[in-house]
Amino acid sequence: MAMGNIRWKYVLLWALLALSVLSLGSYCYRAYALERPLEKKLAEDAEVLMAQIEKANGKTTVVVKLKYVDNLAQAYSRIEGTVKASLGTRDYEILLEDNSDEVLEKAYASIHYYVEEARIRGNFGEMAHRSQTALEDTNIEDFLLTVDGERVFVQMRMDDKYLYRVREVNSKGGTES
Repeated sequence: MAMGNIRWKYVLLWALLALSVLSLGSYCYRAYALERPLEKKLAEDAEVLMAQIEKANGKTTVVVKLKYVDNLAQAYSRIEGTVKASLGTRDYEILLEDNSDEVLEKAYASIHYYVEEARIRGNFGEMAHRSQTALEDTNIEDFLLTVDGERVFVQMRMDDKYLYRVREVNSKGGTES
């Protein structure tokens, strides 16, 4: 067969058709075999109000809105286990949505520097003491600081409003969830 007899427009058309089918298959796999089942698994958790998967720049962001929980560290660990089981080694981030208000945001701002200092220096006992002292005169009903090997968890509640913050230990900069 001579190269002159090849109808290039048909070869190009078939190549584009094959690429389109593969792209659509990849999208469907991600959407229906990975993301939707993960959202469904997370939504089955009694403490999760809503879960949503967002993708940007090759990174998956798992947005989870939680009810008020008694122990944020345990709830986060359970959520992270579910996400890891579904996404494996893919690059992901878990963002928690809370039901905060201005009063709780100000209360957190009053202890934020203690949390950041403890993240870097490791003085968690001092962080807990200074944070408790700073929040004594507020109407915060529940306040809990928890530290595991990787993160600092801050949770506080006032009436029906609640605030969650999760900060990585020994990581300079970065985003807060």
